[in-house]
Amino acid sequence: MKTRYVIILIPLVIITILWSVTLYHSYNSFGNLVMDKIDATEITSIEILKSSNDKQIKVDDPKEIEKIIHEFSDVKLRRSNASDKPTETYWISIFVNKGLRFGMNLTDTNFLYITDLASKNKYSSGNFKITSEFDGESITSLFK
Repeated sequence: MKTRYVIILIPLVIITILWSVTLYHSYNSFGNLVMDKIDATEITSIEILKSSNDKQIKVDDPKEIEKIIHEFSDVKLRRSNASDKPTETYWISIFVNKGLRFGMNLTDTNFLYITDLASKNKYSSGNFKITSEFDGESITSLFK
């Protein structure tokens, strides 16, 4: 009788552990994916392309870079597939020490794709739904 409970209990424990690990990797933040890997002072420029009119802006003023990074710094993310069709998309390239390090795709439906070009870790890139308060003003104001 006890062996029967053990046989049932062991798979349940394994499933619970696997589910916990998957859930842990589903939630993340911009800080974990980007800012924990670099020092903000190493960012030399940010290039932003607005997809609706193909207008591109290069930001290399340290105060403006800090403003953009600060807005993203508290963003909470949940791994997700971008299912909503966006009306506007911003392609954002973050240059660290004058080399392209991070590529991001921000949509008006609050989805963010991030890729770390220096990492081969599968958890360092992916599609994320923004789950925290975020208005993107530092990005949209550049195109006004």
